[in-house]
Amino acid sequence: MFNIDPYQAILRVCQFIVLLTFHEWGHAKSANMLGDPTAEDEGRMSFNPAVHIDLIGTIILPLLGTLFGGAFFGWAKPVPVNPRNLRNPKRDLMIIAAAGPIMNIVCTIILLGIAKLLRVTIGFPDSATQLQIDIILLRQSAIISIFLAVFNMLPLFPLDGFSVVYGLLPWRQAQAFARLRPYGMIILMCIIFLPSLLNIPNPVFWFIVTVSYGIFDMVAILVGLR
Repeated sequence: MFNIDPYQAILRVCQFIVLLTFHEWGHAKSANMLGDPTAEDEGRMSFNPAVHIDLIGTIILPLLGTLFGGAFFGWAKPVPVNPRNLRNPKRDLMIIAAAGPIMNIVCTIILLGIAKLLRVTIGFPDSATQLQIDIILLRQSAIISIFLAVFNMLPLFPLDGFSVVYGLLPWRQAQAFARLRPYGMIILMCIIFLPSLLNIPNPVFWFIVTVSYGIFDMVAILVGLR
């Protein structure tokens, strides 16, 4: 049965777009710091969501997934990186890939830190309306940000985790791992959609949810919300 709530769907996609912007900025900024100005030259080292949006991947698919209770899946325009500008391409591409998920973890810390600061300074939330704001705008954004980080760290191309694993492996093992690159998107699509089609639990999504809420709880403890 469809779970259609246009307000919640639009709000969640807006949160997704903002958090994805920070994610892509992390890639672009780290590439620039490592000597590759390609993303900056193309206007991608920006907090303007418009420069990162892919109409289908950033808006349409996440919106449909939220409206109809399906898998929340999406992407932004890839940040351009020229490995020839990097001093150590294997290592530096790993750092650039990891910078996106790291930025999402930083966003989570900031969001829950704001929630804690509001609690100790003005007693927020002290009403039902403020509680909704706290849950939807701060905590929900924080968990979406963590989901983005954890999902992107799956070791499958084109996700960030693929480049991170490739960068961590010794050269011979990295080359063997790279041979999985052409099959990454097929495997990813099977992971996302096949369990739903077969009406079976999705173990990968269970893993992502478990790890994400575990990190959320750790950050909440760190900032004093637990």
